[in-house]
Amino acid sequence: MDHTTYIRRETGVSIVINSVLSALFFWLVFGGVDPVPVWGMGNWVFDFLPQSFMIALMSTLVPGALTAKAIRAGKIAGNGPRNWLPVNLLARAVVLAILSAAGGTALVALLIIAVGVTLSLPWSITELSAATALAFKVIYGAILALIVTPPGLRQALANQG
Repeated sequence: MDHTTYIRRETGVSIVINSVLSALFFWLVFGGVDPVPVWGMGNWVFDFLPQSFMIALMSTLVPGALTAKAIRAGKIAGNGPRNWLPVNLLARAVVLAILSAAGGTALVALLIIAVGVTLSLPWSITELSAATALAFKVIYGAILALIVTPPGLRQALANQG
């Protein structure tokens, strides 16, 4: 199997898994709360920190470990070009997790502030309906998996097993 096909397949799997997990964890954290508070410790925006960290971590660790196993078994060649990410799987996963948690949460916060300003609210949006909050979390989880999984896999495919 060529690397492009492999990366697309594994990224698709990562998107589905992270979408489902995003919905599950939303229900565990906010189940029964409607509307969902947006700002403050433990509330919706804050929850993007652990969500982003864990999605990036697991979207790198699991496919990376499976890729290393596939390379060792000779199912796919470990001869791709290296990228800027660490060669070590755990280090690569932690780097992507930290960048995702910081960057993703900041972008979500800025988006909510921008939407609030656009709607001429005094500061920003303070609550979201549970359905809107859940939909955004699931879509975010899918998008983050789409962004994080391919570079992690490319670096895994550059390793020689």
